[in-house]
Amino acid sequence: MIQYLKPSFWRVALRDPMTWLALAVDFVPVIFVFMFGWGAAALVLLYWAENVIIGVATIFRIIASGVVMAGILGGLGTLFLAAFFTLHYGLFCYGHGVFVFSFAEGLDYNPPDPGLSGMTEMVSIVMNYAPGAAFALFLIAIFQGVAAIRDFMPGSSHQAENPMTEMMSPYGRIVVLHIGIFAGAAAMVALGDPMIGVLFLIVLRMAFSVLGRGWRDREKTKPEAQDPV
Repeated sequence: MIQYLKPSFWRVALRDPMTWLALAVDFVPVIFVFMFGWGAAALVLLYWAENVIIGVATIFRIIASGVVMAGILGGLGTLFLAAFFTLHYGLFCYGHGVFVFSFAEGLDYNPPDPGLSGMTEMVSIVMNYAPGAAFALFLIAIFQGVAAIRDFMPGSSHQAENPMTEMMSPYGRIVVLHIGIFAGAAAMVALGDPMIGVLFLIVLRMAFSVLGRGWRDREKTKPEAQDPV
């Protein structure tokens, strides 16, 4: 936590174009709150579906990190790890989604069996739950794709994480971010989705974007490029 109070952390985070792109994508729900009357449930469903997209991006990151560290054979060697992650994280998101879908008001839905078709069906429901949700998810997918390519493209100033670190990274995000979002969203629904509360959930998500990119850059930027403070 101390690092978040250092000026150097914020310099690294805010000079990264990806941080600003993440904030721009995260700002879209603010527009939809005012345009379409999005409430807490729409936001929680969107952020759950974002986890699924992050999982797909992480599969690429696991394999790409193996290629960067050990060439094509290294990439092939991570296929088992990627398959394990797909199964474990997929079940994790499924269980998470069952809870989220039961939380969303106005959604009469029986969760499908776990699996690719079931997850696809659940994401499809999120896309149609509120006006603009499909567009918001499309922007999130574009950002995750650009971020993954940018972090692993040849000549990048970022040092590749090892495949195991990449595999574990989404779990911490879910636990830290979504405990706060779910607790806040439950309170918002109980209070009738007051605008200030809904916007607070979005601000919390945007703050996490800055912290997340700043942490990744702080860890992955080569030492000679880091600030001394």
